[in-house]
Amino acid sequence: MNIVGLITEYNPFHNGHLYHMRQAIACTNADFCIVVMSGNFVQRGAPAIIDKYSRTQMALEAGADLVLELPMPFACASAEIFAHAAVALLNSLGIVTHLCFGSEYNNEMLLTALASIFCEEPPAYRTALQTGLRNGNSFPKARTDAILSYLKQKSDSDRFQSFDLELNQLESILSSPNNILGIEYLKALQRLSSSIHPVPIHRIASGYHSAQIQDEISSATAVRQLLETTADLSKHSKTDSLLSKAVPPTVHESLTAYYQVKTPIVSNDLSTVLNYCFLTKSNYDLYAEWSKELSNRATRMLPACYSFDSWAEQLKSKNITHTRICRSLIHLITAITKEDMQQYKQSDYCLYARILGFRTESASLLSSLKKQCQIPIITKAADAKTKLTSLGLHLFEQEVLASQLYNQIVFQKFHTILPDEYRANIIRL
Repeated sequence: MNIVGLITEYNPFHNGHLYHMRQAIACTNADFCIVVMSGNFVQRGAPAIIDKYSRTQMALEAGADLVLELPMPFACASAEIFAHAAVALLNSLGIVTHLCFGSEYNNEMLLTALASIFCEEPPAYRTALQTGLRNGNSFPKARTDAILSYLKQKSDSDRFQSFDLELNQLESILSSPNNILGIEYLKALQRLSSSIHPVPIHRIASGYHSAQIQDEISSATAVRQLLETTADLSKHSKTDSLLSKAVPPTVHESLTAYYQVKTPIVSNDLSTVLNYCFLTKSNYDLYAEWSKELSNRATRMLPACYSFDSWAEQLKSKNITHTRICRSLIHLITAITKEDMQQYKQSDYCLYARILGFRTESASLLSSLKKQCQIPIITKAADAKTKLTSLGLHLFEQEVLASQLYNQIVFQKFHTILPDEYRANIIRL
């Protein structure tokens, strides 16, 4: 039996995701498709534009058989942690045979070779990386420069010559967010000695950050921007026409039904709680992704109050990316500490499998999962206290808090009450 795993955010689900899912199922001849999906907060350091249960419904309607939640501390983390946690979760299920991921460059051998260097960290590469960081470069920039420097001076570059690539082409490959994530997935598979077979799928049409809906395959960024900036999503409006072009019919129906009911949620909806955290907390560098330098910069700006986006812009610097700053702000709000992340790392970021939804026709998949899964399976939030270790329960409680925060900002913005984690039902299709 072939079971393909997908690591996703679906923020929101669009035609590109549908293409990726169908290609993944087809090229692996999969009997079932398991999705690991971010919950109410996503990797770029922002709340999801619509809640996780709505996005779970979208994924199941598109053809997924099972949707599992990637816990919030890992979903809103660096590419390395995001990827490792998601791959470790799929690996712990004991039934996944393939992992498919989108990539602008779908040469598995090249991506695997790059992942091996990042995984092994040869001394010459590590030295170049540390030099770049000391020079004030952000980690992504320092890492790209380090591997290019390493390949220029080492015989290891011979194995890349077989791909008929120039070093400047490698630089382009390493600048793509999807390629970077793909390499991190491969690195995680290597570190876990996983038997899961990786399958890159070539991305088509719009780029990751493309902000305009141009054709049927548009980026999630473009769809979010449309939802965030429109004042009219009524039937047959220009905006509605653009949206219907970019997402599957079932998703279009959901987004229009929930528009100004529980979506769009944006970063600035967290501004009040963020300012409260800055005024009532201290020692910000105790929290995940905060450096002492960043903490000092924030302290000097107090007692000023800004929007979430303005805080991120004000705190941005050459050596810290905007995305990392946004994540650090989310960690401050949700009280995710460096100590928390260190403890989770010791458990491979894998402490339970939380089911968000499944297709009832996939009962045999759930049966296999229960027999083979190496970690506790959570179907009811109330079961967490009896099923999980103390560390696993701590992680789950952080997820509950993050969801309560998300539900609160939905209520403040739209006066819509979403069920809490103990009352929300698994989505069954």
